Amino acid sequence: MSLLEREFDAALTAWLARQAAAEERLTAFAFREGQPAIKLPAPTSQTALRAWIVATVADPEVAAFLEGLGDEGRTMAELAAEGPLGLEPGDRVALAARVGVLAAAGVVARDLEFDRVALTGLGRAALALAAVAEPVR
Repeated sequence: MSLLEREFDAALTAWLARQAAAEERLTAFAFREGQPAIKLPAPTSQTALRAWIVATVADPEVAAFLEGLGDEGRTMAELAAEGPLGLEPGDRVALAARVGVLAAAGVVARDLEFDRVALTGLGRAALALAAVAEPVR
């Protein structure tokens, strides 16, 4: 396993742990008070998520979008004006939907207070791995 693969797997493991903790908190939400606890199995989805994230990031439009975020991220207004990801310039709603999918995958974070989108550690690792990965046929 290459260094890039190990870095990606470490970032994915950390992201999955945060997702599992969030799911655990949701299952114990106050509306369930007095009901039996829900037993959550250990996550087994790393292999499937790994392939999906790398394939998503390997898409040329997605890769260009992620690379364009730079080290500091970009505001949604800047991004919407450019029309990234094959979207029409100014289509903020469609952009928000695409950013939401990338955020759900853990490769970007959206800071709503400052209206910024930034690459996450998992996103950086996935981008580096996708750049050297063999194309999927």
